Amino acid sequence: MAEIALAFFVADEVDAIEIPHVLYGEWHDEHRLRRSVPKVQQFVEEVVPQYSPSDFKSHFRLSRGHVEDVMTTIGPFYWNRQHSKVPLQNSVLACLWTLSNQESYRGVADRFNITKSTVCLYLHEFCSLVTTYLSHHISWPTGQALHNSELGFRAAGFPNTVCAVDGCHIPIVKPHCENPVAYINRKQFYSVVLTGFCDSKRRFCHVNVGHPGSWHDARAFRLSAVGRLLDEDPQSLVPEGMHIIGDSAYPLLPQLMRPYRDNGHLTARQRRFNQKLNVARVVIEHTFGLLKTKFRRLKCLYMKNIANISIAVTACCILHNMCLEEGEAIEVDEQVEAADNRAPHPQNQDAVLHRNQICDLF
Repeated sequence: MAEIALAFFVADEVDAIEIPHVLYGEWHDEHRLRRSVPKVQQFVEEVVPQYSPSDFKSHFRLSRGHVEDVMTTIGPFYWNRQHSKVPLQNSVLACLWTLSNQESYRGVADRFNITKSTVCLYLHEFCSLVTTYLSHHISWPTGQALHNSELGFRAAGFPNTVCAVDGCHIPIVKPHCENPVAYINRKQFYSVVLTGFCDSKRRFCHVNVGHPGSWHDARAFRLSAVGRLLDEDPQSLVPEGMHIIGDSAYPLLPQLMRPYRDNGHLTARQRRFNQKLNVARVVIEHTFGLLKTKFRRLKCLYMKNIANISIAVTACCILHNMCLEEGEAIEVDEQVEAADNRAPHPQNQDAVLHRNQICDLF
């Protein structure tokens, strides 16, 4: 029974063709031995060392130095949890390759001389370790980081801005949960909502992942840690006189600026306000584009467990920030699925006054 349970668990994310070898191994002697499947021999040991620094980063997204840092950080926990005979370097590189490409698990397994089920299990473990022990790479801007972010937004035309917020859809397959229909978004595919906050340098400051694709941006925002703090203790995140910027999907708050709703009667200053806010806010859309360009597995995650999906997306956001620490230029993927922004919001009078005061400056 244990073998049967394991077979169905692995079948969620790998080709089910291997299941008969597990299920009927007791009754068929010819299935006791694994099939002889050709693998790429010595890929990590002989091929990878020949990559130039740029080729290495193009395949694994991180530099060799950052990969070494990742292995140093998660290494002790990797060995304690996995008790694996697969070298740490092979496992980490296989996981980075899997996240960076849309290659099938079969192709990754052949390339790194491991099984498909091993790729799946190691990927979940790797993402879990990254989100646990490398989470400090995503942090809210304070001190000099806040000053630098504000300067960037000021140069873009919208001063006193801490960060920008937006939501995007991460496509997934039909999830295993009580209400999978809730994950069908308005474009009729399964997805989870990634609510991201970024500074002016396209670095994630905070992410919240895993809410159903049918949810509105504002609902996902309210349930994020930032949304709750803005309601309970806004000064702890946004200094007096400063704000976050978002699109019309978000509520207007003293600490969160959104465009004026265009009813056909906007003043010239209101139109300039909207234009400048949208120009500054586009940085979060670029950030999502960079994320999906770097980690192409996010174009569709073939995972069915929502917790695993959330961990994998968060891990990619952490690795995205690590990429930016190297100061490299990355081509932006403009095809990002934006979340729904149609719902109206009640007016916050303090926020209306604050927005009007900013508008008067333009």
